[in-house]
Amino acid sequence: MDANTNTIVNNTQNSKNTTLFSLEKTDIAFAICAIAFSVFTAVFGICGGYALGYLISCMLVFVLFVIYFIKNAKAKFLPIFSGILAIANAAVFVCTSNSGVRFFGALASFLLAIVCFDGLVVGRSKGNRETLGIFYTAIATISNIGVSLKSLLVGKEDDKKLVAKALVGIALAIPVLFVVIPLLISSDDAFRGMMNNIFGDAAKNIFKVIFGLILSIFVISYGFSLKKGRVSRAKKGELPGVENVYLISFLTAINLCYMLYLFSQLAYFFSAFKGFLPNGDITYAEYARKGFFEMCTIAVINLVLVFISLLIAKKNNGKVSNTIKCLATFMAVFTLIIITTAISKMVMYIDTYGMTVLRLTTSAFMVFLAIVFISVILRIFILKINIVNTSLITAGCILLILGTLNVNAVCAKYNYESYVSQRLRTIDINALYELGDEGVPYIVKLTEDKDYFVSESAKKYLARAIVYNYFEDLFEDSDLSASSLKEKEKEKGFERFSIPKAIAYESIYQFLEQNPNFSYYTQGL
Repeated sequence: MDANTNTIVNNTQNSKNTTLFSLEKTDIAFAICAIAFSVFTAVFGICGGYALGYLISCMLVFVLFVIYFIKNAKAKFLPIFSGILAIANAAVFVCTSNSGVRFFGALASFLLAIVCFDGLVVGRSKGNRETLGIFYTAIATISNIGVSLKSLLVGKEDDKKLVAKALVGIALAIPVLFVVIPLLISSDDAFRGMMNNIFGDAAKNIFKVIFGLILSIFVISYGFSLKKGRVSRAKKGELPGVENVYLISFLTAINLCYMLYLFSQLAYFFSAFKGFLPNGDITYAEYARKGFFEMCTIAVINLVLVFISLLIAKKNNGKVSNTIKCLATFMAVFTLIIITTAISKMVMYIDTYGMTVLRLTTSAFMVFLAIVFISVILRIFILKINIVNTSLITAGCILLILGTLNVNAVCAKYNYESYVSQRLRTIDINALYELGDEGVPYIVKLTEDKDYFVSESAKKYLARAIVYNYFEDLFEDSDLSASSLKEKEKEKGFERFSIPKAIAYESIYQFLEQNPNFSYYTQGL
């Protein structure tokens, strides 16, 4: 009897997974817009330099999903806030050129958008496992790709008529576009530049369009699956758990090691413990830079250990034993201590040696870990705390701050002003150049430095930036006047615009106007 019941359930589930979606006009419109926006995202966003084009792409896709889901939406604070934070993180692409911030900003934006859409359609997830299940659901919608495409192409007769009518409308628009597009090209330099980018290299752009069409398949499948309620949910089940004696002994051994470490730190504060220090005096600079990245690694390891311990511990009525709670709490508090120590060391190190992007972003990462560990400590005693949501929103907020404040610009300004005020005796022009768009304005300023070596080095790196980063099609006899380069800039597509890049271009033009005889090939390039 049980076997027959299981067979019926499995057959029903398989039938549900292969049944065509019942599509309405809104579903067809969503699919058509998804194809158009996905191609736009591929051409101008993902393959368009990750600047303004990426932001516009994200906004188009986000608005498309919101409009598509709005009829069945359940207004909740967390999904709405996650959606706002997702779009805000996509905006960092026009605020900074820092690749790390943009990469993790895009990742956070993507995850936050999934939380937003799922929350609007399905409702708020309360537990940590349920929140993680949202991402499982998004991945599981891939299994509905075949059904989604089949529903569009060979669905009901009315559906086929809608698709056919849409295709006829697009076909009728093509002759008009052949007339309108040339007129727009002749009327506007920016649009002409965008068209040149699109059609200038046919092979590459055909690949981008194909990539966009493939991307649209996933977008359509996700939209249909969520809207029609055909999604897979991770089943909630209580794990059998590991015997507590194993975890207690494991955590105790590690915590004893951490207690010895804390005891050894007394050597820095009390003379009675000076014997623990190595032979020879430890300098201020050595103390400042020593151990920071090791502490970062320990913090991450401890986070994993605490999570796994709480997850696999054998529970009594759904509760972890008090001993494991105490051991996990001690490990979390210890981690907060070393995070605080690491950040204080980095502040001293920056004050001594100057600021770099790595030092700043790593410090931000430690702040993120500190907030996560505080939520972990609260979660040990308050079950309602959602660590996954807290971590995701915290990451989104920190990345948004790093992007809008622009860590590259902050580092460039700090090091330049420290050099000018003589807090730093020298300045690394190459380090400014490696900062990208944000370093160029300060390189321009250093071309007038009193130190001959610094000014000549700045001119060399400025010439390198002009040739390799901003105007790749220059020749030795090219006109290097500001007006000539401005015309070349207009030919570049809108999708590559960003605030730091615009400031960099303007600083280059001002330099060339003040130095009309400047020539890049005289700088050894």
